Amino acid sequence: MKAILIDVTAQTVTDIDIQPGLSAMYTAIGCQCVDRRVLDNRNDLWFDDEGLLHEPQAPKFRFGNYPHPFAGNALICGYNNEGETISTTLTADQIRPYIRFLGDLHIEPQGPVIISF
Repeated sequence: MKAILIDVTAQTVTDIDIQPGLSAMYTAIGCQCVDRRVLDNRNDLWFDDEGLLHEPQAPKFRFGNYPHPFAGNALICGYNNEGETISTTLTADQIRPYIRFLGDLHIEPQGPVIISF
């Protein structure tokens, strides 16, 4: 499966091939729990859901105009109409201009939002 790896340590954005499935994502990102943000109607950004909880925290990056930085490595993969993860339709060359590496900037994790009724 074609994917794009955002490597915060090497500060690179590269096209890669990975096996489908969460296990391959965990290995590529270097984490045990992932979350995702939808980028468009065909591609997702997958990242370490616990990135801000690690001590020391991993280096960070910003993606485009998204308001919050991401901690640790990330993957861009595609998805289909059934919600299955598939090869991305993008390339690393298309994504590089949207990535800004922030280095070891420390960010305090925000607690959960509690709503009372």
